[in-house]
Amino acid sequence: MTKTWEDVAWEQPAPRREWVVEYHAKVGERTTLHLTVLRGEGMEDVQRRLMQELKTTYVGAQEIQVTVLRMEEIETEPNASMFSGSFTP
Repeated sequence: MTKTWEDVAWEQPAPRREWVVEYHAKVGERTTLHLTVLRGEGMEDVQRRLMQELKTTYVGAQEIQVTVLRMEEIETEPNASMFSGSFTP
């Protein structure tokens, strides 16, 4: 029996979500606070993208000490209670 379009199971790639990452990067004696938004499927993917960002930001650095302060997924649905009726999300 041949399959129809309805019978074919289409595999969808996992959606990439946005994550907010706040971290300190210390190179030598200089410490810089960073806040960035990265897209990834999960925390491991976001950590890999953070490493790529660090490599492009600090190209000539021998050693970078990184302290992640916050790494959390951004909610896609707005919280209407935060607007307290003043604005429409």
